Amino acid sequence: MLSVREILLDQLQAIHNTDTWFVSMQSALKGLTEEQAYMKAEGKGHSIQEIVRHLNYYHKRHWDRFTGLPVAEGLTSIDETFGNLDRQSWNETISLFDAIMSELTNAVETCDEDTLIKGAENITYLTIHAAYHIGQIVHIRKAHGSWNPANGIQ
Repeated sequence: MLSVREILLDQLQAIHNTDTWFVSMQSALKGLTEEQAYMKAEGKGHSIQEIVRHLNYYHKRHWDRFTGLPVAEGLTSIDETFGNLDRQSWNETISLFDAIMSELTNAVETCDEDTLIKGAENITYLTIHAAYHIGQIVHIRKAHGSWNPANGIQ
């Protein structure tokens, strides 16, 4: 039987860089150009760039909570989480996602049992949320013809 720690680590790796039942973010973004990152499905909704920024915002907040760091004051609306308030390039946005995921994974690997149990529910919701948005990214890429079926989903 898997421990809580093992389950959480599996979920974090699945959304970050290990393909399982669905493709990871790493696979979902593979070969994506900066221009493609700004395209939207059917010209509406959010772009891939916006979706990754949204995930970065929430993942950073959950990492801070999990590790006991002060959590920055929240934005006034969910729409703001998709915005580019820090004027990040596409490469900076991807690098930040990778860094946050690596730090969060490390925190789950090394924390004490009490911290793990207290944070487990939030981390499971964080991974479900990310999986949902990874599906959106693949959908957007399919709609624009930039999805390579060799990356996972046909």
